[in-house]
Amino acid sequence: MKLKNLALRVLVAIFGIPLILGTIYYGRLPFLAVVLLINVVSQYEFYKLCEKKDSSPLKIVGIITGIFITLSFYFHGLLYFWEILIIGVVVSLLAELVRGKSNATNNFAATITGVIYPVTLFAFLILIREYPKHVDIQYEDAGLWLIFVVVTIWICDTAAYFVGSMIGKHKLSPRVSPNKTVEGAIAGFIFSFITAYVFYLLYPNLFGIWHYMIIAAIVGIFAQVGDLVESIFKRDAGIKDSSSILPGHGGFLDRFDAPTFLAPIIYLYLIFFVF
Repeated sequence: MKLKNLALRVLVAIFGIPLILGTIYYGRLPFLAVVLLINVVSQYEFYKLCEKKDSSPLKIVGIITGIFITLSFYFHGLLYFWEILIIGVVVSLLAELVRGKSNATNNFAATITGVIYPVTLFAFLILIREYPKHVDIQYEDAGLWLIFVVVTIWICDTAAYFVGSMIGKHKLSPRVSPNKTVEGAIAGFIFSFITAYVFYLLYPNLFGIWHYMIIAAIVGIFAQVGDLVESIFKRDAGIKDSSSILPGHGGFLDRFDAPTFLAPIIYLYLIFFVF
């Protein structure tokens, strides 16, 4: 069963990786379309998790609010974020008032949480990709920034998976994710630095070496934390995967949990410490 699951993961990766890396490098509307797709599906999966806990989130209101936030990030940056979020909050409250469902507090909380996680956090990837529009930086460079981050996440995740499967003995967080091990987490952290050094050799003018290493440390820690964050939601809902839409990988929320958690952290680091 493990071999079959691994084969499915590899097959999906063969088709998915070129698509994702290509749209990241090109940016513009194709990248926006990919982020929109991931956000809508991930948000729907999150709302289905909430329903397992007897909440009834306003899926349509939440998803429409999330779509407007994602589009706004592309066309206007953070300029209209709070206005869109406040409108979403007000509409959610009014809808909750008239629809007559029980557990109103949980319903409202689930609806707005789904707008923030995963949608708003993941949409920070758009802010990173489109940042050169606002400063004197080559547009392609931001594509390379994101490719570096995404590839480092993948290498970290892959190293943690294989090393943890082969030699992992000590549980990293048995309450949240019993299959993750300390040995796997250390391997993911180390391979993040190796990946960063390879990127530095390939693109020495993109960042200074220290920025590469610091971003590698951020990825090596918080990519795995992001995985645990999503795992705690699934464990609370009593399910293994957020969906089965991606064979061998589970759902979009499963596959993109690390970049969702990382995107705003990387964005803030780039804004305050790199540029």
